[in-house]
Amino acid sequence: MFSIHGLRSLPFWTAPDANSDNRIAYNDPYLKSVVDSLEANYDDIKAEYLEAVMGLSTSSTGLNDSKPMESDYVSTDTEHHLHKGNWEWHSYILKGGKSPSFAQRCPKTASIIDSFGDKLFGTPFSYCFFSTLHADSSIEAHCAAMNLRLRIHLPLIVPVEDVATNKCGIKVASQKRKWEEGKCIVLDDSYQHEVWNETSEARVVLLVDIWHPDVTKDERNSINEMFDYSAKMGWLKNSE
Repeated sequence: MFSIHGLRSLPFWTAPDANSDNRIAYNDPYLKSVVDSLEANYDDIKAEYLEAVMGLSTSSTGLNDSKPMESDYVSTDTEHHLHKGNWEWHSYILKGGKSPSFAQRCPKTASIIDSFGDKLFGTPFSYCFFSTLHADSSIEAHCAAMNLRLRIHLPLIVPVEDVATNKCGIKVASQKRKWEEGKCIVLDDSYQHEVWNETSEARVVLLVDIWHPDVTKDERNSINEMFDYSAKMGWLKNSE
């Protein structure tokens, strides 16, 4: 595991109560600025997902002649032992590289993500995508190979039938949470974590990776240089 010792460490960096005054761990301004921006733009991001991925026009004209975007990653229970059911990605950032076609179809979402600048995790282990976990699907417990990043979920669609149940949620270490549309969950995915959707509807989040706030700019630059060199040497294969 690629680990920097001494970084503050919590399974979740957001409180269970999305309306809490002390919702962000340590009241960290670095993280709060990203969360506030994502939540403030929830309506626009969701509208772009519905139009670009689902093919549902949300504009007043109702004009949308483009075909829905194709998934760049589709996992079924027949091809990956960690996954049960169907899990789809529509990625803006995939293994550190940005997708021009995503930016064209979802310009507001791409612009919001780009506005985070050097807060965005900048390695081949960097991701930002619409994560659609379909009905009766799950991702078994696993963990990231590093503690350098924090992972943000902006919930866009949460199954209605899960309001009073625990059929759709996420567990990090020993803590369980449920998603609430428009309210970010921030987690440290170096902890063991798992996700499930036992409802008959899809659950959709925008997933965004950012640098852990305790990793300094000098450390980030050195880490990026190391990964750049490793990529040139062909040492990097599958990054998750």
